[in-house]
Amino acid sequence: MKTLLTFLALCITLGAHSQKSTIRTNIPSADIFIDGKLVGQGEVGGIKIPRNECITVQVSATGYLSQTKEYCKIKGMPQIEKTEYIELGVDDSFEASVQSDFANNDIIINPKNKDVEEVWKNAFRLISNYFDAMEVNDTEVYYLRTSWVVATFKGYTIRTRVIYRLTRENPLEFSIKVVSERAEGQASPKDDEKYKPWTRILKRYAALIEEVQQRS
Repeated sequence: MKTLLTFLALCITLGAHSQKSTIRTNIPSADIFIDGKLVGQGEVGGIKIPRNECITVQVSATGYLSQTKEYCKIKGMPQIEKTEYIELGVDDSFEASVQSDFANNDIIINPKNKDVEEVWKNAFRLISNYFDAMEVNDTEVYYLRTSWVVATFKGYTIRTRVIYRLTRENPLEFSIKVVSERAEGQASPKDDEKYKPWTRILKRYAALIEEVQQRS
């Protein structure tokens, strides 16, 4: 009887050590990465952590805030459950923006009006409707750069500015660019190293380029 109990205890111990886990998320299309490697979408099973090691799990999906968690098989460290549920929250910066080919690209404008002064004044007036502060406004060379405007969301900080400049006098040609950049977490507009170009533009600025094009 003692031998049988010892055998059963050993089986239970081995079963616990060989337990495999499943990671599940609330977004079926979410990518699940383990230690930087894509292993599946929505749900991944058969996860086994070697003794005295850890794994890093990242779950991400377009339009949602990514989640990163670490699980270990080390005494005193966070253990992985048989089923781990990772919920992704909505990325409100995504909902407040639109995908745009205009983002961070120079858009050429060939004005119908050939009076450079008038074209410049019209563009300045339109841009001023969206941006209160100008960092550079050089009317001699017709170069304008707005100050950064920052918008803060749950997981990201977005900074936006516009650059408008004369690129050719004959025939008359201007260039306009909406610079749209994103940083993770909270960031000052001066924290350049934290920001990366973003392929989206906040909805409040989405119509600006077309307005300048139409009224030039």
